[in-house]
Amino acid sequence: MDSKSGAVPGVFLKTLFLSYVVSVLLMFGLAFVLYKMKLSPAQASWGVTLIYLLSCALGGFFTGKKMGSKRLLWGLLSGIVYFVVLFLLSLAVGSGLRGEVRDILMTMTVCLGGGALGAFLS
Repeated sequence: MDSKSGAVPGVFLKTLFLSYVVSVLLMFGLAFVLYKMKLSPAQASWGVTLIYLLSCALGGFFTGKKMGSKRLLWGLLSGIVYFVVLFLLSLAVGSGLRGEVRDILMTMTVCLGGGALGAFLS
């Protein structure tokens, strides 16, 4: 870790919070578009996946910027923390294990990839 290691919990909480705020706002936007355009469930699924990717990329970008060194590692970590919280929240509301393992792994990959992409671009 670098000299900013004391700020790690604060950086993670801030970027994770930012990622989820962006997710919520984009989900409301997607819901509005789905309502107005009457899109298919497959299109909705792609929209949700894109929202996860963008949210994790944003979190990875800011985490990478704040941490300075080992940005890719921090971006990956940001993506995995986003996914773990998302998964735990879906377990808490009772929908986490209803999806197929393939879908869960795809969501995890999207979150990790988004975090890494954001950190790479930081």
